[in-house]
Amino acid sequence: MRIRTVPLPLISIALLIFTLGSMVLALGIGRYMIPPETVSRILLASIFEGGEWSLIEQRVIENVRLPRILLAAIIGAGLAGAGAALQSVFRNPLAEPQLLGVSSGAAFGGVLAFLFAGDGWPVVIGSFLFGMLALVAVFWLAGGKDTRGGTVLLVLAGIVVSAIFASGVSLVKLVADPQNQLPAIVFWLMGSLSAADSSKLVLALPCIGFSLLLLYGLRFHLMALSVGDQDAEALGVPVVRTRTLALLAVGVITASSVAVCGVVGWVGLVVPHIIRMAFGTDHRNFLMNTVLGGAMYLVLVDTLARSISEVEIPLGVLTALLGAPLFAFLVRRLGRNLYD
Repeated sequence: MRIRTVPLPLISIALLIFTLGSMVLALGIGRYMIPPETVSRILLASIFEGGEWSLIEQRVIENVRLPRILLAAIIGAGLAGAGAALQSVFRNPLAEPQLLGVSSGAAFGGVLAFLFAGDGWPVVIGSFLFGMLALVAVFWLAGGKDTRGGTVLLVLAGIVVSAIFASGVSLVKLVADPQNQLPAIVFWLMGSLSAADSSKLVLALPCIGFSLLLLYGLRFHLMALSVGDQDAEALGVPVVRTRTLALLAVGVITASSVAVCGVVGWVGLVVPHIIRMAFGTDHRNFLMNTVLGGAMYLVLVDTLARSISEVEIPLGVLTALLGAPLFAFLVRRLGRNLYD
């Protein structure tokens, strides 16, 4: 039964509480377990004095786990919000952030930086720049601002750009040093937050945050686009401008995500469907609920990735292992109604 929208966004508030709770729990989970009450005391140490904890516990939380969990929440929120926006723009429940080819472009920029400049900030900068280059290429191939071809040309342009950059990634892997560079490239391409730090938060937070604010401001226009361009124009929605701004925001989110943690898929495809099934599609709250759900989802998945085995599982591998069966279940449950 669909949950009706109420004057106060009670569902969003509940999701926010659960998201914050999952983040606090994740701070204590890992190879070095820390009780939740100790985590809470350390986080609130600047407000409430007192309490005992070891210096190791404080360093683990503040320097290692907190930046990683915050980055997981930001990336999860961004990818989920981007997926929800694309599904409205393309009027297709299978649309997701990797559809535009930005992920492939950012991946190529990252592996190119690995090849010529080594690990670290060159990879982040190269990924972001080539991700945005891929977005520009998609817009150019689709006709620029004059996107009268609609979403079909954008999808075709995304396929072309993705194929070109994917070939570039394969070529770089072929010529990379198999002893040093290739293992690092392969691990990075599978996605991981093991190198998360405050400097990557500085890049991800403004880029993804402002993009999500833009999508939130367009939420009613996106709802109109989901029923068709002609109907949206009849309602006074500037279709081309809305589509362009939404795709630009999605491109920035995708490029930023790949830049700081590699390629992580399925989040933008699975989370919007879970939120849609549970709480409905009213865009007054749907985008906010999806963003919060994406943040909680990736925090939990990353916690599993770093704690269920002695060797950390790449984040992209785990999101695929969890996302594909879950999405298959959703498709099976919804049946043909999924594509109506």
